[in-house]
Amino acid sequence: MKTMYSQNEATTQFQPVNPSRIEEHGVSIRDYVDLLIEGKKTILLTLVSVLLITSIYLVLAPRTFKADALLRIDKNKALLAAPLRSESNGASAETDNPRAQREVEILRSRSVLGKVVDDLNLMVEYSPYYFPVIGKTVARHYDSHDGVATPWLGLDRWAWGGEKLKITSFTLPDRYLNKEFTIIALEKGHFRLLGPKDETLLEGKTGEIITADLGEDVPLTINIAELAAHTGTHFELTRKTSLAAIETLQKAFSVKEVSKDTDILNVELKGNNPTQLAKSVNDIATIYVSATVNWESAEASQKLSFLESQLPVIKDRLEKSEQNLSTFRQKHGAVDISAEAEILLKQASEMETLGIQLKQKYDEQNQRLESAHPDMISTNAQIKRIDSKLGALEKRIKDLPRTQQSVVSLSRDVKVNTELYTSMLNSAQEQRIAAAGSLGNSRIIDLAVTPEKPYWPNPGMLLTLAALLGLSAGSAQVFLRNSLQRHDNYPAMLEYQVGLPLFAAIPHSKKQRKLARLIDQGKDHEPGILASQDPLDISVESLRGLRTTLEATMDSNASKVIMVSSPAPSMGKSFVSTNLAALLASIKKRVIIIDADMRNGRLHEAFSVDKQLGLSDLLAGRATLGEVIISLPDIGVDFIPRGSMVLNPAELLVIGNLEETLEQLKSFYNHIVIDSPPILGATDAAIMGQHADATFLVVKEGRYTAQELEVSFRRFKQVGVNPNGFIINDMKEESSYYGYAYNQTNIESKSNSGYQAVKGWFGKTQDSRYLATEKTAEALDDEVQV
Repeated sequence: MKTMYSQNEATTQFQPVNPSRIEEHGVSIRDYVDLLIEGKKTILLTLVSVLLITSIYLVLAPRTFKADALLRIDKNKALLAAPLRSESNGASAETDNPRAQREVEILRSRSVLGKVVDDLNLMVEYSPYYFPVIGKTVARHYDSHDGVATPWLGLDRWAWGGEKLKITSFTLPDRYLNKEFTIIALEKGHFRLLGPKDETLLEGKTGEIITADLGEDVPLTINIAELAAHTGTHFELTRKTSLAAIETLQKAFSVKEVSKDTDILNVELKGNNPTQLAKSVNDIATIYVSATVNWESAEASQKLSFLESQLPVIKDRLEKSEQNLSTFRQKHGAVDISAEAEILLKQASEMETLGIQLKQKYDEQNQRLESAHPDMISTNAQIKRIDSKLGALEKRIKDLPRTQQSVVSLSRDVKVNTELYTSMLNSAQEQRIAAAGSLGNSRIIDLAVTPEKPYWPNPGMLLTLAALLGLSAGSAQVFLRNSLQRHDNYPAMLEYQVGLPLFAAIPHSKKQRKLARLIDQGKDHEPGILASQDPLDISVESLRGLRTTLEATMDSNASKVIMVSSPAPSMGKSFVSTNLAALLASIKKRVIIIDADMRNGRLHEAFSVDKQLGLSDLLAGRATLGEVIISLPDIGVDFIPRGSMVLNPAELLVIGNLEETLEQLKSFYNHIVIDSPPILGATDAAIMGQHADATFLVVKEGRYTAQELEVSFRRFKQVGVNPNGFIINDMKEESSYYGYAYNQTNIESKSNSGYQAVKGWFGKTQDSRYLATEKTAEALDDEVQV
């Protein structure tokens, strides 16, 4: 015979879990994988959302193109090394071999880009008015070879594809710079120009220069070479200042060395007009190369001018020195020069020639360099050393006989002037060749071509990044949501901490959510009990397991008072109590359910019963037991509603003969299910628990903590009530804690098999609906594992 324990006796408890095993349990990779599998819907939804946003961006984003050219920077092969530059101690290496970084800054300079802005008229910007959001995308996918697109829904104000506008010139007073003008296409190639305040400034025809007087010193002039658009199409027109246009070009323009020490530069320009991009890049490269050629040619011309100014002077000095030597020989006759005098003559002439060349070099440098420049200081030091050596030779020459001194001096002048004149003639000829054939220090390797495909956006890269971002963001949401949930990770640990066994883990039910929503909206006219609406629901299967456990652990020959409570509201105690009562009734038990929440009880809504006399009225003596009991034949249970709302239900429970009422009910019903208020919110549950044979605490996954259960347990213990255990409600469907259940198809097939067997046993036709219900209620405990 099975024994039932009352609440005032020792209640059988499950053996607590070994704490050492709980403490040793850690989070493994499998736990993380299971968590990701449980949150696969969140991850998939996030992934799809990110991919959808990225796809929309790929469709609507403006296309950016890139055009590039290659330049080579090297020494000027056309310039022949002149004696003034070929000395071993001459100019620095940077002058002969300009490096790439210096050329990059030259390419980005206003002198180069400004010429491009003027040549291509980049100060004038114009574009059609596109329909908001989708206009550019629609126009981009239209084939311009088919002419101008027909406006959608007659919206001819905006451009839809195929429109063309080419402005040759557009000048206006300075105070109208950077302001927006509007061009409206008219019939037969005519147009109208509106000012910044939408005032009409002029009307004209394409191909003609149109002028308008704006009351300024400079009139407004415009020349539109081409205009193809439907009548009424608007175009935006702006003329920037030269500086603003250059700055805009600099932002879109980039120059970088292909690889280190190659002196090969890659010139890139990004924008939305591929044809203009290629023209702009080629114009930049051409202007830069032409500028370097002009700079080299100008340098050669400057040196040639200096040499030509010195040639007459040297020639005159040479003629005078030859005349003086000839006059001396005629006066004194031939004079033999000794070997020593010959050596001194050669050395002196060489030193003097070198000194004169250095002084010429110093004069040439002085025209373009400061006196503190290292090249100027080096040349000046060399001149001083040559003068010192020449002074020593002069002293030795003075020791010669007087006649030989004169001959040596005159011969030296002739020799020096001859060498200088010859050298200068050669240098002048070299500079003429250099000026005529200068190629500069840069060459164009590859010219830019019109790009066929946009540089940005890149679909492959963006979709890959979006997929990674979506998976990462979805996984982060799953982990974050799990970390923010108010529950212990392991039910076994919760059992150990609280000291109560876990009786049931009820999974989430979508059907119950719909029923609750209909009840809240007042649209459900049938009892909103899940066990009767959908007896095959997975949550009902778990409650059948709870029913089986109760039948196995409690005496079936005595009445059982089962109280269902919770630590806080909205945890599902009413759901558990109503469906448990319905399941107990389905196995031929006489069951009554009492709505003991006399403040906020709503079981009458779940059973679709109007408000009437109930428990509060019974305890207050305003009604009898027979007047408050409502029969619910569709569910198979009787029901006592909460009754009239009272402000002091605890006092009513104490003085209202609750115990006598329960004894009367025990004489007729096998089970009395009490839906009590939350224990932490009121003392009503503690009072009613003293008269209950079994007490269960219902908690909702994600909304409870071990501390709440522990406090609730202590609250019951203080009044001598020992709760039998707790029930976890609304668990995730993917959770593996509660095991598995057959799906509805398998259950229906089993039910049909049972129905056929019963037909054969009785040999007659039975009510299929009744048999299915009976089969589900009586046999599913053996067929479904919970």
